[in-house]
Formats: sequence, C-alpha cells, structure tokens
Amino acid sequence: MKKLFFAAVCAAAALFLAGCAPEMILSDSDLTVKELEKKMVNALDPQGRFAKAERFIQRFEVKTSTGWLEPPKEEFVEVKFARPGNFKITTSDEKGLHHGYIFNDGGGYMIDYRKKKVRALDKKLLFHLRTMREIADPVMELGSVFKHIEIKRGTVDGKNFYLLRCRKSPKSNVLDFFISARDFRLRTLTGKLKIGSASLDYRSTVVNYALNEGMMLADLTKSETNGIKTESKLVGFKLNPRFAPDEFKIPIF
Repeated sequence: MKKLFFAAVCAAAALFLAGCAPEMILSDSDLTVKELEKKMVNALDPQGRFAKAERFIQRFEVKTSTGWLEPPKEEFVEVKFARPGNFKITTSDEKGLHHGYIFNDGGGYMIDYRKKKVRALDKKLLFHLRTMREIADPVMELGSVFKHIEIKRGTVDGKNFYLLRCRKSPKSNVLDFFISARDFRLRTLTGKLKIGSASLDYRSTVVNYALNEGMMLADLTKSETNGIKTESKLVGFKLNPRFAPDEFKIPIF
C-alpha cells in the first residue's frame, strides 16, 4: 500500500535516461536555484492558474507489476487538496474504495475502508508523507519544501539537464531532481526514501506531458520502487472543484 501511495503521489516526477547515470558529466550551474525554479513554474503553469487555485483534484489509473509471471494490478488513485494543508488520497478498484490517507488540521490518518479501521500516523511518518505530497504538486516549488538544495548543470549523451540535489536537513536522505535544460520540465526523481521501518529505492520517469486546464502536466509516469514497477496515467484533473464540507474529516464506520 505504501509503495502504491508513493507511485501515485509522485506522478509529477520526471524523465531521465535509464542506466546513464555513470556517464553524467556535471559542471557548475549557470542558473541559481531561484532562477531555475522560476523557469520551471513558467514552463508548467504559464498563466499562473495553479498559484491562484485554492483546491485541486487529480485522478490516476495505476498499474502495478510485482513479477514477470503475474498480470499487472489495476487500481485508481484520487488526490484531493485544499489550502492550506488539507489533502486526501484514496485507492479503489472494481470493488470500490480500498485504502486512503487523510491529512487535516488534526493530523494524519490511514484509512482501511474494507476493514473499516482508522489509524493515526506518527509524526515522523506524517512528516515524510507531507513532503512527498508537496513534491507531487502539479506545479512544485522545491525551495519551499527543502532547506538544502545543491544545483549543477549536466550532460548525458548530448542532452543537457539541471540536477537539483535536495534535502530537508543536512542529515536527511537525498532526493535528486533532473530538469531538462531545453524546456525546464521535471524529467526524473530518484532517491532513497525512509518511511517508518521501510527503506525504498525510488525512481520515477515521466513518459510524456499533456496540456490540461491551461497547464502542462505529467500525463504518463513510470516508476520503480524496490523492484516493483508502476505505471500511472492521469485520467482527470480539475482546479477549484467543489468538495463536500466533510471531505477531509475522518470517516465514521
């Protein structure tokens, strides 16, 4: 379930050439982090629609492969967000709602809709999940999420990119963001994620982008977490939808 969650919320992460990391040639960047971030925002949201929005909803069709002999598991993931910090992630299949996470002013909770159970998340897990939610925004501002960011310019097989190496704190795990130097879109997210007792080796690749609500969004994303492969297709996106008054409240079973 945690692996599926990360595959879903990281749908805005990016494309890089698999297997080419050893051939990277890095040099000092010609842009500052703020300058690059501004170009990234303009590339994804040229009209500033996301910056003005108070709410959004995303829906993904997710296929997860755990082995060569097993058919992919197909599910739907829905992400709802309302400023300043309410969000909800639910997973469903042909039988209906399965699992979910709800974050509100009271904290964070994991919901098992089929067993009708609710479990509060501890502060450390809540911190990590909030970070992953923030970097999965359709338009992401890394400077507001990470306190420590190193920037480099690089080349792989003649293709130019910027590498942003990000940490929440000096001792936290590194997340590497590869951004195209041609169109300033995110191309890849890689890193080790420590969630509770689980250590996850994560890599996410955006296969293509598509125009949606005046924004350029990741349309098809392929990810791999500890050998488990996931393909996420964006099937719905809307800015400022109407939510029910109790949307981010904990369900009572």
